[in-house]
Amino acid sequence: MVVLTCVAHGRGGRWEAYCLDLDLAVHGASPREVRARLEEAIEGYMAAAMEEPEPARSRLLSRRAPLYVRLRWALRILLDAIFGKKPDRESVVGFQVPCRA
Repeated sequence: MVVLTCVAHGRGGRWEAYCLDLDLAVHGASPREVRARLEEAIEGYMAAAMEEPEPARSRLLSRRAPLYVRLRWALRILLDAIFGKKPDRESVVGFQVPCRA
């Protein structure tokens, strides 16, 4: 089983979640909703990728967010962990999603 790195951010009723390992994104109204939507998107993406012939399958399964995007999210999560969330800023949550690859 593969574990995928994901992040969600938002404030109030506007949330986005990203799978950094597959470069997928979803929108929703709450952290719970975007996590569920992202898990569904990952499952659908993986199923579709597995139906592709090689080398397309390997290319789709190894698609990652660009390095600058991954570093930006790592920095945001680190800063929130060090300094805590300020009331006027959006929340940032990092999480992992297990995936049958």
